[in-house]
Amino acid sequence: MYPLAEGGQLLWSGRPQRYRDYRYYLAVGVLLLATAVVAAALDLSYGVLIGWIVVLSMFLNAGFERNRERRGFIAVTTYLVTDRRLIFASESPPGIEFRWVQLADLRAPRVHDHGDGTGTVDFHPTALEWLRDQGFRPRPAWFPILPELMAVPDAARVAELIARNASSAPVVG
Repeated sequence: MYPLAEGGQLLWSGRPQRYRDYRYYLAVGVLLLATAVVAAALDLSYGVLIGWIVVLSMFLNAGFERNRERRGFIAVTTYLVTDRRLIFASESPPGIEFRWVQLADLRAPRVHDHGDGTGTVDFHPTALEWLRDQGFRPRPAWFPILPELMAVPDAARVAELIARNASSAPVVG
């Protein structure tokens, strides 16, 4: 069922345990607080203040929608680590979609511990890669993914598996 390369070996398989991203809400809250301070200091008119509240409300709504879509995406996703590739399998009503990245093409894995036995493994994305990924969360099928394993149990062990096999992974389909 999963697209293992011929002679490939499955090393680990798992699903995200949960997903909560509060960074976006924190940024919008700080922006809202800064706007309130500026509005009080400059004694802005009622119309300008309402305009700022509308703009900030749109940003907050975009954050809620982004998190809802991301939770929906990871609810149907399974991660597979083989001796050659990192595979993302998404099973939803239209069917199963597989995407993969060769381990040899990834940067060194980095673990973000969530403090509850789970963590996120990413591969040191550049700021431009991260921003582009945020803009394409419900992305078309042809758009490349930013590889990360979100909220997986024992993330340090998974990252170690990836790092150990990336150096010896043959670059074969």
